[in-house]
Amino acid sequence: MHWKETLIRSEQIKWKRLPVKHIADGKMDIQVNIPLTDLCEAQAKEAFTGGMLTMLQFHVQRQVEERAIEIADLIKLFNDCGLPEAANQFKAVK
Repeated sequence: MHWKETLIRSEQIKWKRLPVKHIADGKMDIQVNIPLTDLCEAQAKEAFTGGMLTMLQFHVQRQVEERAIEIADLIKLFNDCGLPEAANQFKAVK
């Protein structure tokens, strides 16, 4: 699973239509209320779930193959997940 697959799309957010408040001062007032806390929490949960699933699949695959996890496996995993920076750290160890 690539990290981009864990991003929340705008159609997944339940936007609320807040009533327009009007102040009779001759100016046009627009009140924008964006639920950033809910958005950030949902994004974090989605990313954490995706990461856990990817790592669990990786671990189970190695157990099914009955072989030890090698550095090359970790480099491939992090590159496939879209984290080449982490893969480069393992290349330095190699």
